[in-house]
Amino acid sequence: MAHITTILGVLMAAAAAAMLISPLLAGAEVYPAEVQGMPDCDITCGNISVPYPFGMGPARCYWPGFNLTCNHTSNPPWLLLGDGTLQVKEFSLTNWSTFVAVIRTGDIKVNGNGEGTLGGGLTTNGPYTISSNKLILLGCNVQATLKNSDVIVSSCSSFCKNGDRLSHVRSTLEEGMQCSGSGCCQSDIVFDPADVVGRLASSTSYDVQLKWFGWNRSADHQWPAYVFIARYDWFSHTPVLEELFRTDAPVSADAIQLPLLLDWEVVGHGAECSNVCKSRHSDCIKGKRGYICLCNDGYQGNPYITNGCKDIDECNEQYPKTCYGDCTNSDGSHDCRCPPGTHGDPTMPDACFINFVPGKQYCGNLICYYYQDEGK
Repeated sequence: MAHITTILGVLMAAAAAAMLISPLLAGAEVYPAEVQGMPDCDITCGNISVPYPFGMGPARCYWPGFNLTCNHTSNPPWLLLGDGTLQVKEFSLTNWSTFVAVIRTGDIKVNGNGEGTLGGGLTTNGPYTISSNKLILLGCNVQATLKNSDVIVSSCSSFCKNGDRLSHVRSTLEEGMQCSGSGCCQSDIVFDPADVVGRLASSTSYDVQLKWFGWNRSADHQWPAYVFIARYDWFSHTPVLEELFRTDAPVSADAIQLPLLLDWEVVGHGAECSNVCKSRHSDCIKGKRGYICLCNDGYQGNPYITNGCKDIDECNEQYPKTCYGDCTNSDGSHDCRCPPGTHGDPTMPDACFINFVPGKQYCGNLICYYYQDEGK
């Protein structure tokens, strides 16, 4: 059996490491290098690039229902969705998620009868749904219901003991726990448009209804009820709590920025796979109401436009590293091998090893060694 001296083993590891390519940061995400829109259409607003089917300006620049507005009066400009109450922050057209991230300012305002509206241009027959968010209620002995027409989208109830003034809510949330119904509550939005076809109103919003059920209405109203629609992790943030619980001044609506995730599909207006997914190397997925397009494995970009799915260069340092040996890119794929004179697993760091030959000299750090088969 061949034995390698300790010093020779160190030399082998150093030589192998020198042949490898430095890895990228672990967990780095890949986004399309070129976000593309329709020809001769403006696709930038401030520092945000707008990919088709979204668009601004003339109707030819977007699929119906995906129109956006760039507000140049702010610095930097704001990209707005719908009626302008929702600010767009991010798009995702990746193969693992299709959403648009927006910001809504302030809680949902209700009148003396406890009635309010979640607007923002979210038409019930349009491309967006709000199912990736939560209904959050802060208040005493009150129930909040979110609905569209007679369809209940979400609901939860919050109870309080007399005189506690929600003090335990602050301590509970600051410990990282979710609202459980004592002083505040939260509930998933259970909304599947495919299950309620024909039952939704043709409005541009969702209705909110508050109903108080405590015996002491004046005590329950001592602390105002707040209703929010936001991402699941938003309400646990300490700055939000500080703003809601302040007593020195009214709550500032501008200080409460609510992040929402809007899922979307291309719907209506003759939408079919053939006219929605326009790029080669793309797949068309039938959704709950419309269609979603995905670039094939080995490609990235915008599948909704002609030639929008581009080959991924897996050998490029900008791509999450999958090859630590000699990498050769090809259309939609790549070849990964250990460097000549080594063997092992080139897809793992430090996993290509030198093929030592008995009697051959190996040099490193000005010192030369011989590999000997001591079993002979």
